[in-house]
Amino acid sequence: AGDTQSMLTALASSCSIAPTPPRTLPPITGNACALGYDFGTSGVRCAIVDASGEIVANPPGYSWGVAGERAQEASDWEEALFSQLAALPADARARVSRIAVSGTSGSMLIVDGDGAPAASRGSPRMYDFSVSKQAVGDSGEAALALLRRCTPEGHPVRSATSALAKLLAYHFESPLAGSERLAHQADYVASRLTGGAIASDWHNALKLGFDVRALRYPEWLTGGEIGEIARGRLPRVVRPGEPIGPVSDKLVAKYGLASGCLVVGGTTDSIAAFLAAGADSVGDAVTSLGSTVAIKLLSDVPADDASTGVYSHRLGDRWLVGGASNAGCAVLREQGFSGDELARLSEEIDPLAQPPCTDYYPLSSLVVGERFPRPDENAVGVLEPVPESRAAFLHCILHGIAKVETEGYEALAALGASELRRVLTSGGGSQNAQWTGMRQALL
Repeated sequence: AGDTQSMLTALASSCSIAPTPPRTLPPITGNACALGYDFGTSGVRCAIVDASGEIVANPPGYSWGVAGERAQEASDWEEALFSQLAALPADARARVSRIAVSGTSGSMLIVDGDGAPAASRGSPRMYDFSVSKQAVGDSGEAALALLRRCTPEGHPVRSATSALAKLLAYHFESPLAGSERLAHQADYVASRLTGGAIASDWHNALKLGFDVRALRYPEWLTGGEIGEIARGRLPRVVRPGEPIGPVSDKLVAKYGLASGCLVVGGTTDSIAAFLAAGADSVGDAVTSLGSTVAIKLLSDVPADDASTGVYSHRLGDRWLVGGASNAGCAVLREQGFSGDELARLSEEIDPLAQPPCTDYYPLSSLVVGERFPRPDENAVGVLEPVPESRAAFLHCILHGIAKVETEGYEALAALGASELRRVLTSGGGSQNAQWTGMRQALL
């Protein structure tokens, strides 16, 4: 077993990086527009942009609600998809010639041969679903044992929250039927637009095992023990922005979309946030301060280590190195902080002063386990002791989230990623000046 593992790791590390294939679709021009959907941890947003990148339409978002952030059905995704589409102005919809979807990384479900959710498989398994804690019986442990035997050491699929771990756990729970296939959240939503077969993209398929260096599924995934289970159940993978298929004629007519409107490969929610923030140079990073915290750093070289929750997405010929924590701003809602209270109490905080408590770990009470930067399947939130002052309590929580961010960037540096030069911020927390000062001081 040791020799096999050494061989797998050596093969993975020595794999040459395939040239980035050329684009087949030219940029949109003239009056044409693109529609982007972002299926995130707290809800769904969409926007139409024109050929110059200017926003043409951006309706109010669709919220999952606190309870719905980690317990969703495929029908919820469809409701959000079409309610947002209907909310767009008709004249803007008529200009849409391309549509892309981003989804939460690792969120997936099992579909039947016709692309519908497999009725016997239950609800989708979301981004933070841990097979070691939440899968039925010993199916999760069986899946992780198989991954340890058959995958390169340090590979992202070894995480208990990876899409491949979830697929294998489904199989060990009850053998996959001949027609059953895996679909990531973004894949499934895109298929509701095309009415065609499930297809994925480089970014969503990373935690399924797609080799973003060689741009193909690796042999350990298509052959051997894992291949016996996964073969024929994996989606076709396209470059982000490249065609998946046309929107169905029925939906083009119903919503008044441009004739020949295409669905193209999408991405993950954190990469969508990175691109939207305007980061474009090596050393640029983006921290997403949403219900959970995710960081991405644009690097000349990839860096991957499942033991610390670090993985690299391919962005052209460069790499987005990062990780996603289960900790984040969800705890602020759980602790009853309203938007007005957050703004008012933040004014009382000195960002350069130490909070009363510096050991907070801001995991939601709904979560057991952490992904990054301290992977621990048994981790629980630490929000004690609670100071008497609400402002001091807020200070402790914000400091705790900032520490998660700092430890995350330290983990990237330790693995040899390009030097951090600039940090941009997306999400609601980007508007808090005191918190920005606190984060800057820690970094």
